[in-house]
Amino acid sequence: MNKVASIELLRFISAFMVLVWHYQQFYLPYNPFSNLEIILSSRSIQPFYKLLNIFYNFGNKGVDFFFIISGFVFAHVYLSKYNNASFKTFFVNRFARLYPLHLLTLFIVLLLQTYSNKNFQIFLIYNFNDVYHFFLNLFFISGWGFENGPSYNGPIWSVSIEIIIYFLFFYLIVSFKNFRLLKSIVLVLSFICLRKVLSEEYLIYFPKYFLTCSILFFEGVLVYYLFLKFKNNLTLFSLGIILFILSLIGNFKIFMFLPSIIIIFLSLEKTITKKISRIFCFLGNLTYGTYLWHVPIQILIIIFIKEFDIGTAIFQSKIFFLSYIMLVFGFSQISFIFYEKKMRIFIREKFSKETSKN
Repeated sequence: MNKVASIELLRFISAFMVLVWHYQQFYLPYNPFSNLEIILSSRSIQPFYKLLNIFYNFGNKGVDFFFIISGFVFAHVYLSKYNNASFKTFFVNRFARLYPLHLLTLFIVLLLQTYSNKNFQIFLIYNFNDVYHFFLNLFFISGWGFENGPSYNGPIWSVSIEIIIYFLFFYLIVSFKNFRLLKSIVLVLSFICLRKVLSEEYLIYFPKYFLTCSILFFEGVLVYYLFLKFKNNLTLFSLGIILFILSLIGNFKIFMFLPSIIIIFLSLEKTITKKISRIFCFLGNLTYGTYLWHVPIQILIIIFIKEFDIGTAIFQSKIFFLSYIMLVFGFSQISFIFYEKKMRIFIREKFSKETSKN
């Protein structure tokens, strides 16, 4: 299945948003050795603030982008009339894609947090790093509402929620070929109504994140159908602009704003050359690695700076910021080529051999 270049670019942008947003983790309260705390009124001390202030202030919305992009990508792959994936194939593909890097980074963070706790009597960035939370992370359920707070490689919480949505997608949409579009619309409307009905007090827990992420994911499925329906670039672009305007004046703003951005990007898909497309796909391949590597790299940097008494003023340096960003991207690229791809192939081949034996 050919990748959609504009979507790959958006995947990279969403990962970069989270990366910049989490730069605050070099400061208090995440980094206990810093003498500066990042709050809304003091974010301007961060490197390149004037240029990146939107990402510094709203970069957490990159996670929302991940969900709607995932919905589009899954629809693009599994709702094709040529795709007849079984549940086993679907599950193996997801496991091979997500778990190897999660497991590796989980154990790396475990080692780093153990070192920090032994030498500094404190955990860095995320505090709930006990045996209980380790097993929540190990079994990919660290975002299901059982946790006491962020733990280990914290960003994995969103992936753990996405796993539940994967099963809903397969059993409610993929397994039954009839009325897929209608079912997707019903799911989006149902989740929106449920989110509206439940009290805010109840929604501060797991249901809020699950319902929000589910709405965004299945909106991504709907965007895929729009992409198939409207081949005219101008039509797609106009639809995206209309949704964008509605997002500024209506309720459920985020649920209109994010689809509008994706639709606008998709309207430009036919203008992207093959050379540019390859670049966008290269950038898209870095997203999962960027998402899971940046926290262990941050913890390692904080430990290094503390051990060598370099001083935390370095976190305000533009040179350090650029070096950190390049380090994360570099690790992500190495990880993708030499670990993620190889493990994905190994796991898929292993399960296919088991199937043939049976």
